[in-house]
Amino acid sequence: MRGEAAPKQTGNAPDSSDFELIQGIAEGSEESFRLLFRRWAPRLGRFLSRSTGCRETAEDLLQETFLRVLRAAPRFEPRGSVGAWLYRIGTNLVYSYWRRELASPFLCSRAGDVPTISPVPPPSNPDAIWVHRAFEREAVEALRRIPQNQRLVFLLKVDQGLTYEEIAGVLQCPIGTVKSRFHFAVRRLQGELRDWREGALAEEGGSNVL
Repeated sequence: MRGEAAPKQTGNAPDSSDFELIQGIAEGSEESFRLLFRRWAPRLGRFLSRSTGCRETAEDLLQETFLRVLRAAPRFEPRGSVGAWLYRIGTNLVYSYWRRELASPFLCSRAGDVPTISPVPPPSNPDAIWVHRAFEREAVEALRRIPQNQRLVFLLKVDQGLTYEEIAGVLQCPIGTVKSRFHFAVRRLQGELRDWREGALAEEGGSNVL
């Protein structure tokens, strides 16, 4: 009917926007919650796992992230993207985990069970496969060794594909700080992985397997 207001749309369909899903959650829609979880849980879970270095902890933090989404959805204000909001919740939980870890080390019983980071494609030479796998493991270990604030920025930028502006919103800090942390993270990782590569080549008699 002409001039009649369109019915209010909420997120109950797979093609609903993130904001529509949040609206649906705020109105009590379980389907909206399931859709948002399926859409974001894999990426957030990977980010939390690589941030904490522990898949067991990441699973707990992922559940807590979405519990907070469920509670906070009615108060959500669309000042930025829903994704940035989710990362902000997850990042705050990571900071809390790090504080608890300082007070009680070795909280994680599965510290080594973390997705690998593969900055280079797998080698075609069978003799180099072990080196590639070792490089992946070393990349994860190197990421753990860099300062935590730099690690978060690196993961949000490289692994999750956020812009500097989005990261600044997630971490609630100036863009210049984000860029500086990313710069130092890249330099630190390059140095550590270069040292590892040179050591691996020396052990193999200098053959170019990487």
